Amino acid sequence: MKHGLYPRLALCFCVHYDARMSVTKAIDTSLSSIDSDFVKALAEPARIEILKLLLVQGASDVKRLADNMPQDRSVISRHLATMENAGLLRVKKEGRHVVYSIDGQGMLQKSEQLVDVIRECLKLGCC
Repeated sequence: MKHGLYPRLALCFCVHYDARMSVTKAIDTSLSSIDSDFVKALAEPARIEILKLLLVQGASDVKRLADNMPQDRSVISRHLATMENAGLLRVKKEGRHVVYSIDGQGMLQKSEQLVDVIRECLKLGCC
């Protein structure tokens, strides 16, 4: 009788292993859809400060932002480029000036996508 249990045990292990691999693959697929540029743009405190200034002051150029921040204009420009590439900002040329404003719809859409990924992972039992 004991000998007859081993095939069932092996089958049970294989089914459990396959199910676990399926969940792992689904979680990996969900996590791979995260917009890493968006998350990276929000992970830097200076960029959060830029967002705060743009919320309070409205659309601004680099000089106006630099007047209210300790960083050099070149550093702020690099932050703005990162934020623009991540879809956080809108950019508009006005003569020789480049004016930055928050892309509210873009930020909301990317935030909702991130929350959806987290919800999907939670459904799969990752946390």
